[in-house]
Amino acid sequence: MFQTSKRAILIGGGPISNIPDYLEDLPVVAVDGGLDACIQHSIKPDYFVGDMDSASKSAREYALSNQIPTKPIFEQETNDFEKALMHVDALGYICFGFLDGRIDHTLATLHVVQKLLHKRPVLLYGSEDVMITASTTIALRIPVGERLSVWPLGVVHFESSNGLRYPLEGIKMAAGCQIGTSNSVYKEDVRVTVSEQNIGTYLIILSNRYFKELFMLTDFYSVPK
Repeated sequence: MFQTSKRAILIGGGPISNIPDYLEDLPVVAVDGGLDACIQHSIKPDYFVGDMDSASKSAREYALSNQIPTKPIFEQETNDFEKALMHVDALGYICFGFLDGRIDHTLATLHVVQKLLHKRPVLLYGSEDVMITASTTIALRIPVGERLSVWPLGVVHFESSNGLRYPLEGIKMAAGCQIGTSNSVYKEDVRVTVSEQNIGTYLIILSNRYFKELFMLTDFYSVPK
């Protein structure tokens, strides 16, 4: 188990277009083939976890020679992303290399996010979009006209919204029933309010231009698992 009192960066083996410099003070966990990505981006991770079937031989040798703490988990009932979330105890998870590329891998990532519902935020960065998990009311500032999607993970009860073109007043969302794809911002100050009865988790999905805005939310919405 890797433990930190900060948010942790998880780096997977999928495509990674950019890792912002302002994250450099956060601990980095290489997730299987993500170790090769770390080496490519000149990042020395603090921890290495996975079933070790995707990391190259040279990357595994790098971990050994640089004395990077390593947690091999060979069972195949979970994927590497799930293994990382289960074995990294952090205030939040900033994740690169888990979207894009193979669609089955992206779907598996979203499956894990839905399966391991907890109160610590998971922020996923992709080549086009960025998304964050939430289970409580959130507020953020986004320019007018930008796309903002609300995607339920399970059943989610919303009380209201401010700043969205299509309001969420009294709506119950669930995949396969009602979702909130391609809503848009009509006032810069956006607020999504869940009802008192809500126990569900949802995704806020934006263009990855707004990674920093969602990253800042991870500082405010982290509570014990």
